[in-house]
Amino acid sequence: MKKSLFLLALVFLFSCQEQPSNLAEVTFQIDMSDILADIADPETIGIVGSGPLEWAIIPLEDAGNGIFSKTFKWNVEDSVMLEYTFIHSYDTFDEGDIGDAAYRTYTLTPGQHVLPLVKWGVLDEVNTGRATPSPMLKVERADSEAEKKALNIPFFGVTATGVIEPDLFSIQATGISTANIKLATEAFLDALTAEQRANCTFPIDDQEWRRWSNIDYYERKGIGLRDMTEDQKLLAFQIMKESLSPQGFKKTQDIMKMEGYLARLSGEFDALGSDLYWFSFMGTPSETEPWGWQIDGHHLVINYFILGDQVVMTPTFLGSEPNYIADGENSGTRTFEYEEILGLKLYHSLDNTQKTEATLFDRKEYNFFQTGAFCDNSIVPYLGLKLSSLNPDQVLIFEELVLEYIGNMDEGHAAIRMKEILEHRGETYFSWVGAMDGKGPFYYRIHSPVVMIEFDHQKPIFLPGNKPGKKHVHTIVRTPNGNDYGKDLLRQHLEAEHQH
Repeated sequence: MKKSLFLLALVFLFSCQEQPSNLAEVTFQIDMSDILADIADPETIGIVGSGPLEWAIIPLEDAGNGIFSKTFKWNVEDSVMLEYTFIHSYDTFDEGDIGDAAYRTYTLTPGQHVLPLVKWGVLDEVNTGRATPSPMLKVERADSEAEKKALNIPFFGVTATGVIEPDLFSIQATGISTANIKLATEAFLDALTAEQRANCTFPIDDQEWRRWSNIDYYERKGIGLRDMTEDQKLLAFQIMKESLSPQGFKKTQDIMKMEGYLARLSGEFDALGSDLYWFSFMGTPSETEPWGWQIDGHHLVINYFILGDQVVMTPTFLGSEPNYIADGENSGTRTFEYEEILGLKLYHSLDNTQKTEATLFDRKEYNFFQTGAFCDNSIVPYLGLKLSSLNPDQVLIFEELVLEYIGNMDEGHAAIRMKEILEHRGETYFSWVGAMDGKGPFYYRIHSPVVMIEFDHQKPIFLPGNKPGKKHVHTIVRTPNGNDYGKDLLRQHLEAEHQH
């Protein structure tokens, strides 16, 4: 009897002792007060992320005074890395939801966690007020409500303040013929069936210009390389050869090769491939009237506007994951080597004072790309080092770097574009995100009234890893203040026509 009572007492004492627990309790909270008035339904404010969040959109609870929060309880074995972002919709949750500044990360362990209150659109880790991580994707699928909403906003152009800087662009003869581009395009269009031609031709002011995307699964219009005969493909590539420099054409071909390699590495043959690119044509090829062409696909988008012998080749988005083919048919192919080398060269040429001014943030923990697809009206302030302070040697490096991008156009038009850019060097800014020793991944931006160039080492998508690295690169060239897609030249042309 005494033995039984003793055993019962031991059981009772053991049960009263605190047992080890794998329970993690975490509270997320965000201040939405700045934009709450613009959100029709506060129930569309939520959180989405990895780990226990399971990439599901989970609504947050209204805590009052513009604060939204939610507490979760999960069992975790040891620790788990959470990657998450806050999200909201102007209507209801759909694929067009608007995301917060960027994905945050947090290491979750057993115990109680109340994460700091953060403000919408501001990363607590990036509080300098100068570094803004990439905005969330605004449109993920073609023909979605999000796409319609984005395209219903009239084109304005990338600006530094939300106000167009006037009188930057004018219609003028360049003396550089575009006749061969016209002939190559006509030869291609004449080789198409009536159905193919109808599918890839649009009016000059069609929204098709702005429908490009870097998303691999985005359903594109136009005519795809995969749907062309071999002869049609050769004719399509001839348009590019006539429009681009040998350097520019080689870069596009290397990107296509890299996509084929990425498909092999990832096994995503339906979403990726060297022939998953689509051509569209706006307007009718002409010696006097405005027209243009576009190629659109994963990591390769070129918008090419022509008016007489003037050319605007922006937005041009080029990217790559990875940036080196290690084996197989195209072994040794490398992408973005010089864009990276020359960006570093310019940064390393700066003295300590200049570096401090240029550096927006000294760690590269997020994507910082600002003006990708459906960001035609972005406001990106002038930040960093004003290049009027460069010495002659630094100016030469700057020119070499810019030419690496602008030199993708045919040589004659590239020279005209370079002259335009250099005329505004005193109003040009160079900004940098990354370690000040130049090691590791980085982001840089060149920004003036007439050009914006972005280079960003991005987080991997198809390859392993969750931090920015040098194997995934995005670049873009834009013409700020309303002349992307040649829109300002088109406006001037149409206004002049109406006066006659």
